[in-house]
Amino acid sequence: MSTDRAPLPVPTVGDARPIVEEFARAARFAAVTATRPVDDLSAQLDADRERLARLRRHALAWRVLPLLVGQPIVTVASLRDVLEVPAMSAQRALGQLAEAGILHEATGRTRNRGWQHLGLLAILDDDAEQVRRSG
Repeated sequence: MSTDRAPLPVPTVGDARPIVEEFARAARFAAVTATRPVDDLSAQLDADRERLARLRRHALAWRVLPLLVGQPIVTVASLRDVLEVPAMSAQRALGQLAEAGILHEATGRTRNRGWQHLGLLAILDDDAEQVRRSG
């Protein structure tokens, strides 16, 4: 992996300053760049909650929604395993999320389908691109 940054200067014995300065620079960069995607992800979930407002509050789709931040592409099997629910319940939750416009079927198949959250994927892709450009 190549970077445009110069390597750390070789410190003289007992001189930790270059290492501390580089660590501080990296920490500032991480703090600043992490704020925007967290805010964007939170706003996306808020919008999604609005879309699910008509759904009964104990519906499984409510439990799926926050999981999508960490896994924006899901299947019936993945939800069944993670949430420990029957496949039919997972399928129903995916259908509710799709009906609300939150998830979109990605495979074009009738069996073993995959569903994706395009809004979350766009945020994550944008964040990855920002990191690549600045790195």
